[in-house]
Amino acid sequence: MITLDDLVHRHQRLTVTRIEAWIERGLLRPVDVQGAAQGGDLCCGFTPVDAARVSLLYELSEDLSFDDESLETVVDLIDQVHGLRHQIGTLAQAIAQQSEDVQRAIAAAVKAIEAGRR
Repeated sequence: MITLDDLVHRHQRLTVTRIEAWIERGLLRPVDVQGAAQGGDLCCGFTPVDAARVSLLYELSEDLSFDDESLETVVDLIDQVHGLRHQIGTLAQAIAQQSEDVQRAIAAAVKAIEAGRR
């Protein structure tokens, strides 16, 4: 588990206050370690995925000067794209498990739909 201090030390201008603001805005969802969910002091752990998200938030806000509202919008869109990629991967796995006849029928249907959009 990665600590709050670990995250702060990874980025030159990142502060605990900034990370706490991202948590309050729902941009970051750490694991509650010592009672933060019960109204205690904020004390949380972070997964490697959380750490990568902090790096993204830091880059967008500090390096690209996104304000908090823009940051929320962009991160929400990134989350949606990630969710869609997961769903498409699941669908691709389901199609791969079908017989060749079914796979050919799906491919033909996709081609017909695409041709109809042109």
